[in-house]
Amino acid sequence: MMRRNRQFWIGSFSLLMIVSIVVQLVASKASATSWDEAIETVSKSAEEYHNYAVASGTSWAGTMYNGYKSVEHHCAILGRMLGHLEAIKHIEEFDYPPMDARSDPHDLLVFAISLTNWVGAAQWSKDASRSQRINYWNLNCVGKFGIVSNLFMKSDNSNAEFEVEGQQLHVYGDIDFGFADRFAAILKANPSVTEVTLGSSGGSIRDALIAGLMIRQRGLNTTIYGNCYSACPLVFMGGKSRVLWAAPFRLGFHQIRTRGGVPIPFNDQLYGLVSQYVVEMGGDPRNVLSWMFSASPSEMYEPKAQELCDALVATFVQRICGVDMVR
Repeated sequence: MMRRNRQFWIGSFSLLMIVSIVVQLVASKASATSWDEAIETVSKSAEEYHNYAVASGTSWAGTMYNGYKSVEHHCAILGRMLGHLEAIKHIEEFDYPPMDARSDPHDLLVFAISLTNWVGAAQWSKDASRSQRINYWNLNCVGKFGIVSNLFMKSDNSNAEFEVEGQQLHVYGDIDFGFADRFAAILKANPSVTEVTLGSSGGSIRDALIAGLMIRQRGLNTTIYGNCYSACPLVFMGGKSRVLWAAPFRLGFHQIRTRGGVPIPFNDQLYGLVSQYVVEMGGDPRNVLSWMFSASPSEMYEPKAQELCDALVATFVQRICGVDMVR
């Protein structure tokens, strides 16, 4: 009994420490040193919960928990860094469960994963540039998780950035005019890339179609790495395999618009090109076009996971479709 009480006290103490550090972050305007202290504290708590859960008889939570609450943590941390404290308060606060017989070991292991993902989110956010923080905030946080939709922020550089990590090419940001040329140069310089991961609010349809064709010609796979909206799903459809893991990230479709924001007519030849492209990529153009037509340029239609599977836009959605479905 004494041992269990001590473990519960450690968990509570860790929570109090984090609250104290958060107060320091506000007072010090979120200095790098304070974030390092918070990261160290949460890392230790994650290790404590993981070790206790394993010692209590569980060691595997399932692949669906790999990114558990990662995006919420990113949004809470970025909201604090960007000065939107009230907007993220409800997703920033969470209780530490007791490490004793009152808690299911599996739940404690999942909580440890959540803490580990908080650490990853905090480390990325601390090291990111202000533009990167704002781009993530705009794409994945605003209007989601109870965060009001009028907190969109202007970014000094919203254009897509490229990062190669092993055989993965991470593409994150707007698909600007000229994106396809930069994308081609990155692929040429990194012939070992086999997978393109995407997070984008969209942009140039022309560049998206060209990029998607390049992906298919090279036999590359695509995976969603953030929300993928507007022109981005066209790039995604270029993948030989097209993957969505268990995460809140979604594909979003709306009407094509001019640079001035005016929607083009539904009988415009550009929709014909999109339809032909979707057919060549193995998808169902009727579904894709109906999704695009159903939302104005200022709106977004986000198909359900099963819809993406049925239309062959995605070849794998975790726990929904795919012959090698991971549960």
